[in-house]
Amino acid sequence: MPTSKQSNNRVLTAFQSCRDGLVRSIMKMSVEQQDVDDILQETFIRALRSDNKQQISSPKGYLFVVSRNLVLKKLMQQSKEIHIELDEALLEDDVDNTVEKELYQKLKFERFSKVLNSLPEKHRRAILLRKLYCLSHKEIAKKMDVSVSSVEKYIATGLKQCKQSLCAQGYEVNEHKLPLHLNQSSEERTK
Repeated sequence: MPTSKQSNNRVLTAFQSCRDGLVRSIMKMSVEQQDVDDILQETFIRALRSDNKQQISSPKGYLFVVSRNLVLKKLMQQSKEIHIELDEALLEDDVDNTVEKELYQKLKFERFSKVLNSLPEKHRRAILLRKLYCLSHKEIAKKMDVSVSSVEKYIATGLKQCKQSLCAQGYEVNEHKLPLHLNQSSEERTK
């Protein structure tokens, strides 16, 4: 059985004779230039350790296998890191979007409240009774002592003014949705 020194010489000789081939093999697997030397060094160290434990029958072949496995390990690690970074970025983006959306909705509601308070009393009252208290147009008409068509006009005109004012201030307003679900509805007009 060869001594440890002879074993080291076999691995060193094999490494020196196939170093250029190892470099080409590593580079073909999309490894960056600055990582090649680290992979070569680790390949050599692992081959030495293995040969000291049990003599390697084909040191050159073993060196290529070890280098390939190290490259694959490195690529998998980079892939994991990229996935982790993407996941973290997506989570941060979701949190940021949630905070931004909440702030946007809060400001939109504050502006809506100001606009609603600036409406004539009958318009504001009709909108609040319909959308906040879910009263029918007929019930609102009784409470306000006006006709159902007047209630419809107050609500439609008031919501239109709110929408126009919010849009003018740069807020997106869905045709059927205003802050606090104060959306225009034709439900129960005939009651």
